Amino acid sequence: MSPHGPGARTEAPTEAIAGEFELRARAVLEESVLRVDGRVRSRLNQARHAAIEAAARRPSFWRRFSLMPAASAVAAALLVAFVLWPHSHQGDVVIEPGHTVEDLDLLADGDALDMVSEETDGGAFLEWAVEQADSNEPGTGA
Repeated sequence: MSPHGPGARTEAPTEAIAGEFELRARAVLEESVLRVDGRVRSRLNQARHAAIEAAARRPSFWRRFSLMPAASAVAAALLVAFVLWPHSHQGDVVIEPGHTVEDLDLLADGDALDMVSEETDGGAFLEWAVEQADSNEPGTGA
């Protein structure tokens, strides 16, 4: 098959210029390497090998993130499992029919509990509140 046949590639003028440039650049670099002292060349070669070895030991920037999709998938699965897993409802607050939300607010307020603690009034307020609740219940006749 001849280089000038129907399936042959012809070099474009820019490829020919690039090829000439590469040949000249290679010749200049090889000549400059030959001008370098042997001791300096040896030290450069040792430094190059040390750099290659260090790069091989240390994971690249992109290798650190190579497990990121798998880790994200595991985290998402754990989150979905935690949200959808049935939880025990033993600690839920149940409001009985006779109680109001205001009662719960009073119990939840730490300052209000301090005001009615036994250290403050000896429990007199609590006794009064129980008496009032008992007298307000239907069917007591009060």
